Amino acid sequence: MMFDLVYGLFEPDMLLALPVALHVLYHRRPTQTLIIWLLLVMLMPWVGALLYLLFASRKVFARRPKPLLGFPSATIRHPGQPLQQQVHKLCVSNGLPPALGGNNLELTIEPAMARSWLLQAIEQARSSIHLETYIFRLDATGKELLGLLAEKARQGVRVRLLIDAFGSMRAYLHRGAFSELIEAGGEVAFFQPLGSLFKSRINLRNHRKIYLFDQHRIIAGGINLGAEYLDPDIAETWADMTFRLQGAVVPMYAQIFAADWHYATGRALDVDNAPLLQGSQVVQVIPSGPDLEQDSLREALLCAIHQASSEIHMMTPYFIPDQLVLEAVMMAVKRGVRVRLLTPEKTDHLIFDWGRAPYMRELAEAGVEIRCFSQGMLHAKAVVFDRALAMMGSANLDYRSLLINYEVVTLCYDERTISDLLALFDALDAASSGFVPIDSEWRRFRENLVRIITPAL
Repeated sequence: MMFDLVYGLFEPDMLLALPVALHVLYHRRPTQTLIIWLLLVMLMPWVGALLYLLFASRKVFARRPKPLLGFPSATIRHPGQPLQQQVHKLCVSNGLPPALGGNNLELTIEPAMARSWLLQAIEQARSSIHLETYIFRLDATGKELLGLLAEKARQGVRVRLLIDAFGSMRAYLHRGAFSELIEAGGEVAFFQPLGSLFKSRINLRNHRKIYLFDQHRIIAGGINLGAEYLDPDIAETWADMTFRLQGAVVPMYAQIFAADWHYATGRALDVDNAPLLQGSQVVQVIPSGPDLEQDSLREALLCAIHQASSEIHMMTPYFIPDQLVLEAVMMAVKRGVRVRLLTPEKTDHLIFDWGRAPYMRELAEAGVEIRCFSQGMLHAKAVVFDRALAMMGSANLDYRSLLINYEVVTLCYDERTISDLLALFDALDAASSGFVPIDSEWRRFRENLVRIITPAL
């Protein structure tokens, strides 16, 4: 029997399963996740090992570890309200840049306005254009942008375009589309290129949207670079949150872009850390992802939910949270907090509609007001807490954005921005209807089956 046991350890399946299982056990994970990965690896070693290699890594086990983000020192603008103070203290203790005054921030959900801002910023750029996006479409809008960027490069402006390879698979496979820009002197790089299945980390996707001009002006939010985000004349245009920003926090965005560019290309960029003060709004930049030691975005979200005492307004296309966030929201309702979730009636992916349905049903049963936007796809991501703190940017309220992707959000502490954001909430709410859960045994089975895999998608 001892011989059989020893012999079994040298079976090919076991030789593969054991080191993977040891790696699973070595890293700290939720108990449920730990058990699932161990069972999968031990029962189906080859399939389990492949899935673990592609999807299980988060802050470790990368093809080439991305250095942790660092930020220049800055004078802290301490927020005044208790909720603001708690979230700010948490973020700063995690090594994130502090909230700073001296900013001017404008919001829009109109594709025509977002397009106007972007084209104007490109036209006015004099020294550099740094664009970082998850999706770059090779449609009419994408081709128009490439033409404009090539023209700026010919004028001597340093144009750098950083694109996530997984999110922009078609662009990655048709890299010749960028030849005019490159020949004009522009630079194009893909984050986590897919040259090798086993070397690339397709699970660690760069979902950040940073559009930086002359290192002094930012356009950011949820928009990618494609017609559905920027062309108001097509029927499929999406409603999305875009903001443009000038002021003290812009160097923080520049630092994030420089770090991502250096990781993707190996080339360092000089960052202008001298803030150009504009306006009086108080803003804090919160990056999140494998290049930070803590899950700061998720922690800030949980802290704000627990601190909220009167109202929470959430806007997201994909509400697929982890258990802690889900429970925090439901506990807020029990404490008497008004919670509103604004989400599209249908998303752009049927599998996400199925994956989010059980969470939405749970929230509705707990007393959350769920409003379904009925005039197309709502892609905006924002949360407002007690009219004291707003969170907006690239991150969805889902497991992938909060715990896996490279993301960046902006926290706003001033009354003006929060009032503007709530006005946008109300405008979208007026074009929405109440959530009506459809229940059946088959639907619950299908939704719970999809619920297993949607966090990894």
